[in-house]
Amino acid sequence: MKALHPLTEEQRIFAEKHHDFIYQYLNGRHLNIEDYYDTAVFGYLKAVQDYLEKPELQQYRFSTIARIAMRDALATEWKKQNRPMRRAYLEEYQEDTAELDAFLPTRQERLAEAMDDRNRLLALLAYLTPKERQVVHLQADGYTYHEIAEICNITSHGVHSRFYRLRRKVRSLDGMEV
Repeated sequence: MKALHPLTEEQRIFAEKHHDFIYQYLNGRHLNIEDYYDTAVFGYLKAVQDYLEKPELQQYRFSTIARIAMRDALATEWKKQNRPMRRAYLEEYQEDTAELDAFLPTRQERLAEAMDDRNRLLALLAYLTPKERQVVHLQADGYTYHEIAEICNITSHGVHSRFYRLRRKVRSLDGMEV
């Protein structure tokens, strides 16, 4: 979502007049107001600004513009919260556990798999260009194609094309011993 700027007096009055629409939207989707209001309100305020600043939007009802903006704000937040880089692996710890292997019984298998994966990745990375390596690392860190495009100064389509070529390289190298 594009950044908000301070509301004009007209926008502030309009936003106050239609403020109940936020509650109607959240209640209509059975979303807890305490949990989702802070996210939805930014979409709502962006809708107010867009609706009053862009005359072409006034052919639609404000409720339509606001509903779409709040939906997009919530979707963006959910997407951000569910990216891999935001989820940590959790295990329950018990005080009477003396050894790490008793606490994590599959630790040795996971370590072996991780080392094997790491060795395969290092072998595959040797075949990549520096820009392809950067794109792979960013995606592994949980960045979206759009975010990768901004960081690498390329288009989203360019990121997609790089991953398409990478998949072809991986398939061609798949038969090789790594």
